[in-house]
Amino acid sequence: MTGILPPDIANAPSPEGAAKRLGEALGLNGPAPMEATRRALSEALYAKALWSSRKIPALRDQLLAAAGQMRISGGADDTPTNAQLVAKSIKGALKWGMEGLKPAAPWVIQRRLGACLSCPHNVPAPDKLVYRGAKVAVGKDARICDACHCLINTKSAISTEHCPEKHPSQPELSRWEEPWVPPEKHPKGPW
Repeated sequence: MTGILPPDIANAPSPEGAAKRLGEALGLNGPAPMEATRRALSEALYAKALWSSRKIPALRDQLLAAAGQMRISGGADDTPTNAQLVAKSIKGALKWGMEGLKPAAPWVIQRRLGACLSCPHNVPAPDKLVYRGAKVAVGKDARICDACHCLINTKSAISTEHCPEKHPSQPELSRWEEPWVPPEKHPKGPW
């Protein structure tokens, strides 16, 4: 049991009962797939991502379809998994929402984008489920920062976001030429 799902799902008497209740809670026209149900019941990160996506059908359906493919932990590289990216973006969106959904000023966005365009961490978005979904909204040429795994165009427009990298010649500033904030204190979101 993950502690993320409601008790009627987490404590269902059978996997089939949990799948039926999860399907209802997610707004499906039947039970949730068994593989996704088992994973949601046993892995908190997947459960959190799935539960948080219940009002975003396209993302919910991608998470359900990829239940057997998504890597939750482990691996040789430090690239976050799809579930980790979804959880990270939800935290960032909640932080931004709690602070009034205020966009950054246009001149701030321009400065940030200029810094990102010349940054060595600016790379094409990898072929991961979450980024494929984001490309629908952002465009097929979506680029990310490989230091934080955020979508550059979106993150630079959010007032509460910070660049995780120090300026190369001014260590008290970030590459965005704003006061540097240690990454562990950043709102979490792959924008």
